[in-house]
Amino acid sequence: MHKHTIKLLNILAVLGLSHLVVLYTAVIQNTANEPLNYHPDGPFWLALQCFLAQYITFKCYQHSSAPKLTSSNSLIKVYLNSSAMFILTNTGLVLGLEWFIGLNPLDYRHGLLTMLLSFLLHLLIGGALMSFLFFNEAQKQHLAHSQTQNLLAKSQISALQQQLDPHFLFNNLNVLSALIQQDPDEADDFLDEFCSLYRHMLETNKSQFVSLGKELEFAVTYMTLLNKRFPNAYVLKINLTQNSTAFLIISGALQLALENVVKHNQAHQHQPIVININLQDDYLIISNNRQDKYQNKHPNSLHIGLHNLKERCQLLFGKSINIEQDSNTFSLSIPMQANHKDDIFLATECTR
Repeated sequence: MHKHTIKLLNILAVLGLSHLVVLYTAVIQNTANEPLNYHPDGPFWLALQCFLAQYITFKCYQHSSAPKLTSSNSLIKVYLNSSAMFILTNTGLVLGLEWFIGLNPLDYRHGLLTMLLSFLLHLLIGGALMSFLFFNEAQKQHLAHSQTQNLLAKSQISALQQQLDPHFLFNNLNVLSALIQQDPDEADDFLDEFCSLYRHMLETNKSQFVSLGKELEFAVTYMTLLNKRFPNAYVLKINLTQNSTAFLIISGALQLALENVVKHNQAHQHQPIVININLQDDYLIISNNRQDKYQNKHPNSLHIGLHNLKERCQLLFGKSINIEQDSNTFSLSIPMQANHKDDIFLATECTR
């Protein structure tokens, strides 16, 4: 709410409350046979005292050694200081004004009664202002905490997105170099696929999420390049019964999953690695038969790639990846979220 709007509402509320209090006092003091003794100037003087209570309370809050109401001790300290200052100031002003205009003589009893009324007035007005300040401060701190957490999460995600495996780039450059010498036409086709793949990687690396359909297109291109290096050694099967663009997935997730399969398995055309991609609820499941490399001494470890993916899923979805494996198969489940944008259905089976 705008600052000026809050001030206007506060003035109207104080004036309305002052009128109600004066009217109520006149009603309970009125007898059956007498006219209502309502003084029109009464709400004005009461409103001035209310504004004075608010002013003193707010100034005590601003000049407190702990201006942010983050604890009960600071809250009580500000309230007690403002209460004491208002009681003394308001009592002095009221008694001084009454003595000056000759309304009431100065006496001990009337002074105590004025102090008691000042205390009750601050209890109502000052307490309401303290509650508002406490609520407002709590909201600010909550918002600041949320913004800090979002910035931290974004910085963590950005750092994780930079941890892409460079080996695929180097390996494909070596393949391209060999093709240029052996078959320039095939090398030209390979370069087109290679550029398309890395254009996708550069574009999606700027975003946290990407359409599942785009990731599947990337997977097909990825496997096309991979089978240039290892002919017929890898088979990709994408088996979908739902619209692939109905889901969003973390950018680069499918790349990390495929890199993990290649990195930890040995394959050749007589014993290929078959990679199946399926949907189950809001999870993308990538599974493959296991043919562990001999030099892989820790087949059960997540390694950098999947550990990277696990942290990003946890930060963005609040869900972790799921891994199921036995001696024959390995399965990775990646969480997704609904995508409300419609696109063309993509369902393909790629065997290269």
